[in-house]
Amino acid sequence: MKSGYHGFEALWHDLFWEAEEAPSEVLLIDDFLQDKEGKSLYVGSGSGRLLGPLVEAGHELVGLEVSSEMVALSREKYAAVEVIEESWQEHEGKYGSILIPAFTFQLFEDPQRQLERLREQTNDLYLTLFFPWAELSGDLPANKWYFDRSITLPSGEMGELETRHKIREQTGSLVRKHRYVMKDASGEIIRKEETEQRMRFFTDVALKNLLKKTGWEIVKEIHNLGDGEEDDLIYVSTLHLSASEK
Repeated sequence: MKSGYHGFEALWHDLFWEAEEAPSEVLLIDDFLQDKEGKSLYVGSGSGRLLGPLVEAGHELVGLEVSSEMVALSREKYAAVEVIEESWQEHEGKYGSILIPAFTFQLFEDPQRQLERLREQTNDLYLTLFFPWAELSGDLPANKWYFDRSITLPSGEMGELETRHKIREQTGSLVRKHRYVMKDASGEIIRKEETEQRMRFFTDVALKNLLKKTGWEIVKEIHNLGDGEEDDLIYVSTLHLSASEK
């Protein structure tokens, strides 16, 4: 079934990332790839925001992206970078390593089966996951629309993002609805689009049990994309995983 980012969600994705000024994963992935041999696969490569600079830095890397709109954006900006338009669940092949940054893994159903399949395709895996502290703590209101962020679009209009979420802590499930609103200079609404994401999240214990069950060992763990102090609340974990002996 076709999925992935489309419409405003695809067109505005990088603009929201840039406006947030969050740490980039480029340096973290570059470090992971330093001692890896053979071609690596980047699952969910999107617009090429990370893929392009990594290939330009000399890494043998191919992108895999299900959204035709994101693939088009990637090919437009990084014409020489290979991107395959296909879902990971349909993709076959073995790789020196596989990268799944930017929380993409949490969009997949049946995480145990996905990790088992990844184990068949590579011995080295880069994975970034987030934990929804703000939603669980009530800092963000559940089942209500709230303002998330806004950007000034290259065309001069304003792009706004509103979010509504529902969380099921017992099953580790987070459903987010996003409302993208384009406004003109006077504040009049030009167009709205809504999307929905269903994401998995894992406690530390649950994640480590899942990795052990599916044949993965943690080689390195980086907190909060390498930003902040060691005792800060961990909202993002980046993992270097290696296949354990069966």
